[in-house]
Amino acid sequence: MIKVIKYFLPYLKQYKRQYIFVIFGIIATTVATVLTAHIIQPILDDIFIAKDENMLYIIPPFLILIYLVKGAGRYIQAYFTAYIGDSIVRRLRNRMLDKILHFDLEYINSVRNGELLSRVNGDIVRVRYIVSEMLPELTREIFTIVGLVGYVVYQNPLLAFYTLVILPATFYPLSILAKKMKATSRKAQEKTADLFSRLTEILNNIEVIKANSTEKLESDRFREENFKLFQIVMRTTKIYQFVSPMMETYSSFSITMVIIFGGQAVISGDMSVGSFFAFLTAVGLLFDPIKKVSALFNKMQDGVSATERIIELLAVEQKIFGGEKREIGEIKRVEFQDVSFSFGEKEVLKGISFGVNCGEKLALVGNSGGGKSSVLNLLLRFYERDSGDIFINGEKIENLSFNALRKEIAFVSQRVYIFNETVLQNIVYGSDEVDLDRVEKALKLSEAYEFVENMKDGIYTELSEFGNNLSGGQRQRIALSRAIYKNASLLIFDEATSALDNRVERKIMENLEEYLKHRIVITVAHRLSTVEDHYLLLFDSGNIVARGNQKELLENSKEFQRLKGE
Repeated sequence: MIKVIKYFLPYLKQYKRQYIFVIFGIIATTVATVLTAHIIQPILDDIFIAKDENMLYIIPPFLILIYLVKGAGRYIQAYFTAYIGDSIVRRLRNRMLDKILHFDLEYINSVRNGELLSRVNGDIVRVRYIVSEMLPELTREIFTIVGLVGYVVYQNPLLAFYTLVILPATFYPLSILAKKMKATSRKAQEKTADLFSRLTEILNNIEVIKANSTEKLESDRFREENFKLFQIVMRTTKIYQFVSPMMETYSSFSITMVIIFGGQAVISGDMSVGSFFAFLTAVGLLFDPIKKVSALFNKMQDGVSATERIIELLAVEQKIFGGEKREIGEIKRVEFQDVSFSFGEKEVLKGISFGVNCGEKLALVGNSGGGKSSVLNLLLRFYERDSGDIFINGEKIENLSFNALRKEIAFVSQRVYIFNETVLQNIVYGSDEVDLDRVEKALKLSEAYEFVENMKDGIYTELSEFGNNLSGGQRQRIALSRAIYKNASLLIFDEATSALDNRVERKIMENLEEYLKHRIVITVAHRLSTVEDHYLLLFDSGNIVARGNQKELLENSKEFQRLKGE
């Protein structure tokens, strides 16, 4: 718990004005609670025993005032603590997303999407419960306990001793329960992440599931994960719910002590009936916040383990860093010199070297797993090479900032990314300006203008998640439009036209002929018809085994002849 408070302390310090109101609300609530017990004495002694009629019209309005103060105090405290808590959670969620966005791609690919969703959503909700509700409520209840303990000691120190002497005995079992609660909460959060991952996987692969009629299989697997989570949650509930009856038992012992020793004091005349019932009321009120503090302390362990998981995520260190150079201008030359790269234990690229200049088209061809896509990943700095050098305009790539490098690269992946935004927003994505003429030109060059114009709202038509309201070919043409609109000096196409028929593909290549004249084009292609006018690098098991145009390779390379034959 101390670790959590220390972690959030820098956040909490920024809300000093709001905390003044919170403290005011807590004090008002505490004072009103103590006065609730104290007013019992004049009600009994002055009204019911002394039968003072004047007090009958004086005390009740004070009782109303006490409850008004108590209600106002609770409202002020609740509002400003919610403001502080939700504001901290908002900032923390923003920080977590910023961290995730800057993670190395290697790390992101090693973590399940459901795990990240669970951290940003589920864990944050638990943390919100701590800073928004639990900590303020805990503070208020502790203030109330201190106020009521002070009052019962003031009323009758000896009786207070007999009543409260068993209170320390509650601390040991509560500490044991807290440790168990923290452990089970951690397991529950991890299992929630498993469930998120399973659900994300199902939704992302729904077409494959339906095509293979595996709905029951996936349903059964989900049910199994869900039942495991249910079991852990019930263990957590069993621990949490044990606190209340335990505290009820302890409070019954205290009330019994009050009745025995207080009754003797009233009988002997050492204590008035009103004082006794005021004392009894205070003790009754005292055990309610004690019970709440006990329950909160145990439930807080859920938030503590969630905070630890968030801290773990934020502590992940970035391995790939951009350089200091902020501007490089147009990319005129790309060069790889003896570059090697391993993914895990597997060596993916083995000392490859090549260069490509402005106005040239380079195609990376070969069977799957040869290392073609790894070249693109290194060029975009999604991954870091093991050895060798990559130069952009003669500058080592690690000397360039990410922004300087990537703003001059337009990348169309074989996996098309469409955002749940309008066609227009998808095309201008990442650009600082919206130029409708450029958008129209990009659509025409990618042969997307006609089908977009025929959509209900044209370029303002909203596309569904993953672009599910488009065909595969339409999605690729929107992605091509985005790359063209970016107006970058280096274009990277990774199977960018695989979903298009030959006629549309040829038409797009014709359209782009003039556009590509003064740019570098690097293409990964399995369909060799798309790269007939490119200079080819033939990859096999991480090596470049042949290079040249298609005519040269057909004459000189058996590997290319086999590839062409396939």
